[in-house]
Amino acid sequence: MAKKSDKSEKKSDKGKTAWRMLGTGSALVAGVAAARVLDALWHTATGRKPPSTPESPDIAHREALVWAAVSGMAIGVAKTYATRRAARYWVRSTGELPPGMAEDASLRDKQEISS
Repeated sequence: MAKKSDKSEKKSDKGKTAWRMLGTGSALVAGVAAARVLDALWHTATGRKPPSTPESPDIAHREALVWAAVSGMAIGVAKTYATRRAARYWVRSTGELPPGMAEDASLRDKQEISS
């Protein structure tokens, strides 16, 4: 009996590792892509490079706050969207929610993620 338990633990560990790689990888790529797009948009809109250190006193207060708000929101949305898409792919591929997500999710929740 202990051997079956060991096999299921190894399978579970592989699933957790695979999900970490998929979820983190997709979020990382989305964050980098969003940052690059945002940099280009900022440059197009203002004619200047985006602030690399918005906390610097050399950057205007308004510019620093706008940059922080816009970049934080854009990168956060991109990462969330990418992670949700990765979770949807995971559910469609395995029929289960990714490891670490709500274990008590209802069937409706699972169907909502996969559609």
